[in-house]
Parts: sequence; C-alpha cells; structure tokens
Amino acid sequence: MAVIGARPATGIGILGRRSRPRPVRVPEPVRARHLGAERRQRQRSIAGILVAIAAAAGVALFYLSQSTNVAAVGYEIDELRGQITALRADQQQLELQIGAARAPIQILQRATHQLGLTPLDSSAVMFVVPRGGVAAASPSPDTTK
Repeated sequence: MAVIGARPATGIGILGRRSRPRPVRVPEPVRARHLGAERRQRQRSIAGILVAIAAAAGVALFYLSQSTNVAAVGYEIDELRGQITALRADQQQLELQIGAARAPIQILQRATHQLGLTPLDSSAVMFVVPRGGVAAASPSPDTTK
C-alpha cells in the first residue's frame, strides 16, 4: 500500500541512511554580503570566547592566590602553636625550680653551705617588749640546744 507524498525507504532501523537536504545555491553578490556578516559573527563569537577564557583565568589565579595564602597562614599558625607549647613547658620548668628554691630546707642548705652562715644561739637573741603591750613569746634557752 502506497501513501501519497511518501518518500521511498533508504534504510531500515537505527543504521539506516538518511538523506540530507542539498544546499541552496545563492547568487554571487548576495553570497558576498552574507560572507561578511558571517565573518563578523564569527569574530564576535571568538571575542566572547576569549573574554570567557580570560575571566576564567582571572578567577583561577584569584583562587590559587587565596589558597596559597591560606596554606601559608596555616603553616605560620602551626609554628606559633609549637612555640607556645615550648614556652609553656619552659614556664612549668621554671615554676618547679622556683618552688624548689623556696623550700625551707633548700634555703637552710644554701645559707650554710654556699654562704657559710650558721644559726644563732637562742641566748644571743633578745626580744623587746612594747610599752603597754604583751610581750611576744620567746623561745626558752633550754629548748633550742
């Protein structure tokens, strides 16, 4: 059965051949006008592409500079944290040394060994009683020896 105005089949299925329309021939003066318009259109599209590429390159450079800056600041923060940790350890060591130096036993040992000081006899110490006041308790001579 034939359909009026139908084309003959050139291929069957997906791999079938399709016919392409033939280009229309345009006279020379009209064609020259169209070529100039096509050239301008092509130049505009190329200029747009170049602008897009330049913008993308600018954004990429900005991103790289920011990420490099963030990395550098991160390294600096890590270095400063290390310095803080070392200084805190030094501070704890100095506090330990101060605590040991303030111990009464350490003070007595340094006074006797390094400075050559000796404890006083209790008989050499005399306490003054303020007028109208109570005298401070004084050590008895028998308990110091």
